[in-house]
Amino acid sequence: MLPRCLCITQSILAIFVSMMRLLFVITANLLIIGCNDPRPTPAAPVTAQKELPAKKELVTITAVGDMMLGSDYPNTLRMPKRNILLPLADSLRSGDFLIGNLEGVITGAAVPEKKCSNPKNCYAFRMPPGTEKYFKDAGFDFLSLANNHSGDFGNPGLNQTMSLLKKTGIGFAGVKHHQAHQIIHKNGIRYGIITAGFGWRHLHISNPQQVTQHISRIKDSTDLVIIYFHGGAEGDGMDHVLKRKELFHGEDRGDVHAFARACIDAGADLVLGSGPHVARGIELYRNKLIAYSLGNYATYGSISLKGPMGVAPILKIQLNKNGDFAGGRIISTIQLPANDRTPHLDPAKTVAIRMQELSRMDFPHSPLRITQKGEIIIKNF
Repeated sequence: MLPRCLCITQSILAIFVSMMRLLFVITANLLIIGCNDPRPTPAAPVTAQKELPAKKELVTITAVGDMMLGSDYPNTLRMPKRNILLPLADSLRSGDFLIGNLEGVITGAAVPEKKCSNPKNCYAFRMPPGTEKYFKDAGFDFLSLANNHSGDFGNPGLNQTMSLLKKTGIGFAGVKHHQAHQIIHKNGIRYGIITAGFGWRHLHISNPQQVTQHISRIKDSTDLVIIYFHGGAEGDGMDHVLKRKELFHGEDRGDVHAFARACIDAGADLVLGSGPHVARGIELYRNKLIAYSLGNYATYGSISLKGPMGVAPILKIQLNKNGDFAGGRIISTIQLPANDRTPHLDPAKTVAIRMQELSRMDFPHSPLRITQKGEIIIKNF
């Protein structure tokens, strides 16, 4: 007979072996289940990284020219009874970003800085406070202040204009010592807009280097760089791009052709112009679109609407993710004197036909073609 202590030791050893066998079976089954489990094994936690929103394949920029929604200086006779932008608001809003030129100021400032020999016939444009909401209701994202009427009521008028636009949520630029450019984030796209004109308050169109320096400054922090300029001689016979310095009453209005191309060379994706009060041609340069003048879009009251000064485009420009031109369209509009139900659509498509002619004459080597319907396409050679 074995000693009692040895029997106890053998019993304990048997229990231990049984437990090890059971543990082995359980472990093996768990491994099999794990291999057959369709759920992925959770990844080890990683540090979160900020990613930019994915760019759209095509971005549609909507652009118009000069806008002056009536002036209450020196009286209210040149004020419309309604918001003249609203009849075509659907056409304005049908895009990703809407831009135009604010020809004048929105202010209650009483004394103009501009000196007029006849105050009753003075081209000093003062839109009353509240007009900024008209632009907002029409969908504008950005308004250029780089024009010869933004200083009509001096710094008080300009400062109030900027304050009202800021409160309303509309972007703006045009004052070189205050804000010559602005970057606007909208729906995942970073739009960098730089403005230029020919007055002392603005980046000057005759000094392209002032603008190209801003392009270099913002290029890496934007997706699209847009230049909006005010330049060129004005009047109903000034619809050609002269490709040389243009003067108006002895004032240097810039060489818009050299200026626009310098901006593209420096990295701009789109160049838009205003100032001549008539539409001019368009060209494609290094795959980028240049529109040299968008004319008078909505200018009630003092601004002449004679002949070509009364028709203007709503320009739709599609850019790809590289900022290259990918297509576009001209929506033709017309204004009638003292008619606050215009601008409205022009069934004769007058401005599209004229821009077709001007583009062909002024830029015969550009691969762009404007169809009779106003579509802007790249010709196949």
